[in-house]
Amino acid sequence: MNFKPKVYQNKHRAITNFSGLCKSCGICIVKCPKKVLSFSDEYLGYYGTPAIKCDIENCISCNICEIYCPDGAIRADKKDVSFKIVKNP
Repeated sequence: MNFKPKVYQNKHRAITNFSGLCKSCGICIVKCPKKVLSFSDEYLGYYGTPAIKCDIENCISCNICEIYCPDGAIRADKKDVSFKIVKNP
């Protein structure tokens, strides 16, 4: 089994699934308000059951999955792209 974390990311957010901790309970799937989480056909969790995958393009990185995960197997991070330093000419 490969328990290397799987990271789904784009320029605005990143969702990390720690498959070595994921027990495939599905709580994060049920709680996700955008329904972007599902069971993976490719990655396995702790018990050899499917780990979680994320449709990152539709994810809003609200952290609900992270809050409800009983095992800390998922992390949601926003990348702040709105703040830019502008130098005066």
